[in-house]
Amino acid sequence: MLRFRVRTAAGVITLLLLAGTGVVSGRLSAAPVAAKQTTIRFTVSEKGHNKLPGGQVLMTRASGSGSLTLADTPQAGTEYKSTGATGTIRFHGWRVVGGRVIDDANLSMDVVSGSYRFISRMQRVVLQTTVTQSDPNEKFKCPTGSIGGAGLLDGKVKSQPDSFSTGEFCGLHVLDFGGTVGAKASVVVTIKQGTP
Repeated sequence: MLRFRVRTAAGVITLLLLAGTGVVSGRLSAAPVAAKQTTIRFTVSEKGHNKLPGGQVLMTRASGSGSLTLADTPQAGTEYKSTGATGTIRFHGWRVVGGRVIDDANLSMDVVSGSYRFISRMQRVVLQTTVTQSDPNEKFKCPTGSIGGAGLLDGKVKSQPDSFSTGEFCGLHVLDFGGTVGAKASVVVTIKQGTP
């Protein structure tokens, strides 16, 4: 039996020639094609200063960065769940009441998963997080290990400004900063496509 290997653009063909019989056998083995994945990178910087009823002023600071990995190439209007996620979001919120400062929340959260969606006027990243650091003196007790979330919106037109929103975690209800609220928020989302 004689064995020949022929390399082609589609893979390797192995030919077996059985001596004396004139029988030829062929097998095509193509190398696996690497699937394309998409990396969504995000950064956020927010500084809020909002007046509340009763003469209170809500002050907030948020910052962070990270990435989501998607198995597909995103198409407009479709939401994609991440297959991998990294990053950290830091959030500090406090109120000033009659000259007295009340610390509401001071957290550091690791990004554990998320989703991504875009349309022509904006890109939106929704993150699921786990609290990794928490100030024990804050009003809203949020121990390490607590699950939370954050929403990032990267506006592409003047009528859709950037915004940052907290998710429901530890009794702190959803708060939205930037956008139509008028608090300053800066969100940048970039996309990189490639193979794993």
